Amino acid sequence: MIDKTQIVKNNKTILYITYAILLAFVVFNYETVFSTLGYILSLAAPFYIAIIIAFILNIPMKKIELLLSKKITKKNLLRGLSITITLFLMIIILFLFSSFIIPRLGESITLIISNIFNYANRLVTTINDLLAQLSINYAINYDSINETLNNMNIGNLLSDTGNLLGDAGINLIFQGIGIFGVFINVITSFIMALYLLANKETHIRQLKKLITFIFGYKDSLVIFDIASEANHYFNGFISGQMLECCILMMMMYGGFRLCNIPFPELIAVIIGITALVPMFGGFVGFGIGFILVLAVEPADAFIFTICFLIIQQIESNLIYPRVVGGAVGISGVFVLLSLVVFGNLLGFFGMLIAVPSMALIYAVGSRIINIGLYRKRIEVTDKSVYIIEDVDDDTPHTYRGH
Repeated sequence: MIDKTQIVKNNKTILYITYAILLAFVVFNYETVFSTLGYILSLAAPFYIAIIIAFILNIPMKKIELLLSKKITKKNLLRGLSITITLFLMIIILFLFSSFIIPRLGESITLIISNIFNYANRLVTTINDLLAQLSINYAINYDSINETLNNMNIGNLLSDTGNLLGDAGINLIFQGIGIFGVFINVITSFIMALYLLANKETHIRQLKKLITFIFGYKDSLVIFDIASEANHYFNGFISGQMLECCILMMMMYGGFRLCNIPFPELIAVIIGITALVPMFGGFVGFGIGFILVLAVEPADAFIFTICFLIIQQIESNLIYPRVVGGAVGISGVFVLLSLVVFGNLLGFFGMLIAVPSMALIYAVGSRIINIGLYRKRIEVTDKSVYIIEDVDDDTPHTYRGH
C-alpha cells in the first residue's frame, strides 16, 4: 500500500532542494539575473507608462463623470464624454503652456546663456563685496570661474541650442538619441491609457481575479485592502500636490511680474516644479531663483526674497491646507524621513512618491501593530502600558516604568 505521508514528505524535500538550488543560482549570478529580469520588465515599459497616465487622467475624469452622471444615465456615453472632456482640458492646458510659457522660458534661458560671463562677474563682485563688509577674509577668484565657463564652450552651446529648435536640430535629435522611438512609445502608452480608462472596471475585475487565484481568498482580501488604501493616499496627494504647485506657480509669476523681478516665468516654473517635493522643495527653487536674480540685478534680490516669503506664507497657511489638506496624515518627521530614504533610492522620482508611499507604509504598519497589541490584550498610552483584563474586571493592570 502506498504511504501518502511519505510521498508528501518526499515532495516537500524535492521542493526545498529545488528552492535552495534556485536561491544559490540567484545569489552567485545576481548581476545576470537582475539584468535579465530588468530587460524582460523593460519590454512592457509602454504599459507601465500607460498605467501612470491612466492614473493621473482618472483623477479629473472621475470628478467630471460624477458631475455628468446627474444628467446622463447611459454608462458608455457617460464614460466617453468624461474621457473626451478630460482630454480636451488637457489639450487646452498644453496649448496654453506651449504658447505662452515655453517661448518665454526659451527667451530667458537664451538670455542667461548669452550673458553668463557678465552675470558671473556681477555675482562674484556682489559676493566679494558682501564678504568684505562682513570682515570675512575670503574672496572668490573670478579667473577660475571664467576658465570653467570657457571650457564649457558657451558659444557653441548657445548655437547648438538654437539649431535644436530648427529643422537641422530636429533631424539631429531623431538620429542621435532615437526620439522617434520614444515618441512612438509615448503614443502607444497614451492609447493604452485610454483603453484602460474606458474599461477600467473590467480591468480591475480581471486583476482581482488573478490576484485571488494566486494568493487565495483571505490573502487577496488583505491585498485589496492595502491597494485601496494606497489608491486613497496617492490619489489625494498627487491631485492635491499638483494643483497646489500650479496655484503656487501662478501666484509667484504674478508677484514677480508686479515687482519687476528678472526672469519671472523661468523662476516661477522652477519654484512650481521643485514644490512638487513637499516641505523644502519650494525653498530649493527659491535658492536657484535667488542666485539668478542676484547675478542679474543684485538690488532686486531683497525684493525677490520678500515677495517669495509673502506668497509662500499665504500658500502654506491658506491654500495648502484646503487643497492638499490631510491627504497623508503623517507627521513632519516621517515626511522628512520618506524624502531622504526614497530620494536616495529613486532620485527625484522617489522624492515625488515618497510622502504617499510613507503614508501607506505608516498606515499598514500601524494596523499590523494595533492588531497585534489587541490580540495580546495590551493597550499603550503616552504614559503607561496596560494589559486589558476580562470585561468583569474594570481595573487594568499597569506595567510601571514605561
